[in-house]
Amino acid sequence: MPADQGKESIQSQTPLPANVPVCPVRGSVIYPTMVQHIDAGRALSIAAIDAAMAENKVIMIVSQRDKDIDEPEGEDLYDVGSACSILRVRKNPDGTLQMLVSALSRVKATRYTNAGGFIRADIQPFVVTDGDARELEALSRELEGKFESLIQGGKFMAPETVQQIQNMEDAGQIADNIAFNMDFKLEDKQAVLEAPTLTERLRKVLTLLDAEAEVQSIQQRIRQQVKEEIDRNQREYYLREQMKVIQKELHGGEEGEGDEADEFRQKVEKLGLSPDVRKEVDREINRLARMHPDAAEAAVIRTYLTWITELPWNTRSEDRLDIAEASKILDEDHYGLEKVKDRVLEFLAVRRLRKERAERGEIDAAEVNKGPILVFTGPPGVGKTSIAQSIAKSLGRKYVRIALGGARDESDIRGHRRTYIGAMPGRIIQGMRTAGTKNPVMLLDEVDKLGSSYQGDPSAALLEVLDPAQNQHFTDHYLGVAFDLSEVMFIATANYPEQIPPALMDRMEVIDFSSYIEQEKLEIAKRYLLPRQLVQNGLKQNQIAITDAALEKLISHYTREAGVRNLEREIGTVARKVARRIASGELKRAKVTDKELDRYLGNPRYMPEHEAREDMVGVSTGMFYTPVGGDILFVETSVMPGKGLVLTGQLGDVMKESARAALTYAKKNADRFHIPRERLDDSEIHIHVPAGAIPKEGPSAGTTMSVSLISAFTAIPARRDVAMTGEITLTGRVLPIGGLKEKVLGARRAGIKHIILPKANEGDLRDIPAHLRTSMEFHPCETIDEVLDVALVGGLAALERREGEPPKRKTSNRRSKNADAGASA
Repeated sequence: MPADQGKESIQSQTPLPANVPVCPVRGSVIYPTMVQHIDAGRALSIAAIDAAMAENKVIMIVSQRDKDIDEPEGEDLYDVGSACSILRVRKNPDGTLQMLVSALSRVKATRYTNAGGFIRADIQPFVVTDGDARELEALSRELEGKFESLIQGGKFMAPETVQQIQNMEDAGQIADNIAFNMDFKLEDKQAVLEAPTLTERLRKVLTLLDAEAEVQSIQQRIRQQVKEEIDRNQREYYLREQMKVIQKELHGGEEGEGDEADEFRQKVEKLGLSPDVRKEVDREINRLARMHPDAAEAAVIRTYLTWITELPWNTRSEDRLDIAEASKILDEDHYGLEKVKDRVLEFLAVRRLRKERAERGEIDAAEVNKGPILVFTGPPGVGKTSIAQSIAKSLGRKYVRIALGGARDESDIRGHRRTYIGAMPGRIIQGMRTAGTKNPVMLLDEVDKLGSSYQGDPSAALLEVLDPAQNQHFTDHYLGVAFDLSEVMFIATANYPEQIPPALMDRMEVIDFSSYIEQEKLEIAKRYLLPRQLVQNGLKQNQIAITDAALEKLISHYTREAGVRNLEREIGTVARKVARRIASGELKRAKVTDKELDRYLGNPRYMPEHEAREDMVGVSTGMFYTPVGGDILFVETSVMPGKGLVLTGQLGDVMKESARAALTYAKKNADRFHIPRERLDDSEIHIHVPAGAIPKEGPSAGTTMSVSLISAFTAIPARRDVAMTGEITLTGRVLPIGGLKEKVLGARRAGIKHIILPKANEGDLRDIPAHLRTSMEFHPCETIDEVLDVALVGGLAALERREGEPPKRKTSNRRSKNADAGASA
């Protein structure tokens, strides 16, 4: 602590030696007129003090540039220091020295030398001029005022030191003492010592005091904020404790429900949320804690936090990766559907291999949990929805079904924002809460029946859900935070895939469900439908027996569908009528045959088409496909006097164009087919397709119309045992069509033995059951001439006979290709 100050100008008159010992000090600067204790513990400092005491008791006190250096050299010291007179030296028990010095004046070391154990310096006085007198006076007043303001503002300094500085009259001493006693950096204190003028010294100290005042202001503001926060927390704690006591009294002395915020914090702690999600949830919990429990906003926050805590953020079910067991489950639950079963088993196999690689550290573990996006397309009732349940069962996953039919609001998928009354999450997040696991099988049913309105397009909202590259950060509007959907196995269903937006369809893998054939329906009825209906209608196995013939008739004459829903209803009708007879005591058991089926179901509702009774001129047999299966149709052509082309039977535009193309081909080849030109020009051509109440559309009747038209003009009958399908061109080419399997099944049911199909569809014969391929003959054709060669009685040779030559009956001059040959092509 400084004491016994004198005038620097007087002290500096004392003659100083030209060379003095040097005592380096760390982190401190001593100014002239100060009396200060110096503790010396380093060997070079003790040696310098001993040398000064042996000479004239004058030593130079100078600061080190780097306080971490234990044995400094001359270049490690500042050039300007203070020449000091040693007043007293005391040796401590531990060997260190305590020296009391009086700083005489500023000096500058012109050269440092090593004196063998300590440092000596050649010194000269450091001359300091006063500067401008007026400026000095202004700076001096400003310095005194700033120092007093800083002390009053709360800056701590010993009272005696403050009093001592305030009693000083010399401006230079005031600046030096302020710099010494304030918490300035060593560099700033040294700069005050080295100031060349008194005005510059005061200016530097004033700048440092301004900075200190700013720091002091910030400290006071922080201190006030901390105090306010502490007071608020203490007040909230006090009020919360009061509320607990009040609730306890209201409940008759029993404990209340406890602090909701604390309960939510405990639940959230167990969820393992990501930092971003945890930050948002903690913010809502803190809002709830500061809010009155009966406030309207508190109920909204409470509902939101309930949703957050009930979602499966990190809860997963273990996949069952036993391929044999999964195959067994799929076969038990569904008959047929081989493509779907193969795809599920492929998924299991890939998942199993990826898991093994992840365990070996070859791939990232996150890649194992990613699931495919499948879409099952096909007519109603073929098992699209039920197979999804079997997939979940075979995988050992939870199953969730979301019905999207008729959804026309984007919020159905993404949820509502919490600002709305009655807001709630979208169906995806609701399904995840229902599942309770992060990796369920989620069925998006009837995705092709999504609507759109001014409230948004839900199919567009599904793009993020069904995109594997985006759905790991799916954000529901209600939650406001990202939820990972990458581990969900999404399965969508659709009846009409063409109604699914292309962008959405591009994100899914299509698996097509075709119609069941009659044999498959029979097996499904025996294995699944009949046992289920017996249980639902209270019948035992030995109380009713339905023969295979009865089931076959029920399938063909009482239902017309691609799936088996109506078939199950009809079986249920039979079971109920039998149950009534048993319950009334009329009989104990019943056997239902095909002849007795009319008794239970009435007259047949559908009479399937059969092949024509005889070969007829102008009547050809075609095949058609509908979502409920395939069947045959007849195209009838009549040529009468008149002009023009008449088309009847509710034909669509494409089908009408096929008729015009057939007529153009006949006109173009009239000479080759020996059709008189005048008959083509002076005839009214009427093409009719029976079942006129049913609209018909499509290009695949082109070959059938060509055969019917040319048969009518040439009077050559068309074969009754041949059915055909294929689109035609004006040049006579036969183009491929769709739905071949269903069309062939319908023709087989009608008793047709020969099928004409486009050459390009020959590969589709593989989808037809083997027992049908062996019992029918298939004729792949590339041109209309090849079609005529098979379809007309006598073939192409009869068509191209010379005028006046009698027709010859001939089935075909081409070798028919059977099903095995077609399948292997």
